[in-house]
Amino acid sequence: MPPTELLQALNDLQGYFKLTKLVLSAPQLKSDDLRQMVAVQALPGAVIHLSLLRHLSLPEVFVTESLLLHISLLPRLETLIISPTPVVSSLPGGGDCHGFVSLRSLEVPNESHLRRMLSYGIRDLETLKVRNISRHALPVVARQLQSLRELSIEGTSFASPEICILGACFQLEEIEVITKYPLGMDGPDQDRFRAMFRNLRSLSIVTRDC
Repeated sequence: MPPTELLQALNDLQGYFKLTKLVLSAPQLKSDDLRQMVAVQALPGAVIHLSLLRHLSLPEVFVTESLLLHISLLPRLETLIISPTPVVSSLPGGGDCHGFVSLRSLEVPNESHLRRMLSYGIRDLETLKVRNISRHALPVVARQLQSLRELSIEGTSFASPEICILGACFQLEEIEVITKYPLGMDGPDQDRFRAMFRNLRSLSIVTRDC
């Protein structure tokens, strides 16, 4: 789609104020593509009008601080998926913000996006999926997201004590850990880990190339 048509389409979104679900994709779009620049400029002003939006999925290459600030104000947003794209966009740092008052499900492609989202003070997430997360972020998850019900993390390596710190999220019902190297947990270790979660229904620990 040419940049002018993309701009018009994004501006037209403002008229669809009854939308409850919006999925955007940008396969193979690069950060210096004019269409990406158009989307970055136009999206914040478009989505802020979608006050009934509950589910939003968008490519990582579109995510900017301005866009996050705008969608954090959407009062009914429950699910946010940031999908990976070939080019990783950088998210500026900043002080703690508040927003995403209704967000219950979050999927992000890496730890940087997770930490940026957590700076908004989200505390009531029930579902979290993070690719490319390091062991250093697990204490942050355990400390800030204790109402989690479903957790899926993928990283290069986690040690058994680092995984066990997730016991602070005692309401977890489903846990998936994907790691390149074994956790070093034997049968009794896994039993003790399971015992930390009173409602745990599913525990999956998979070793594969990440």
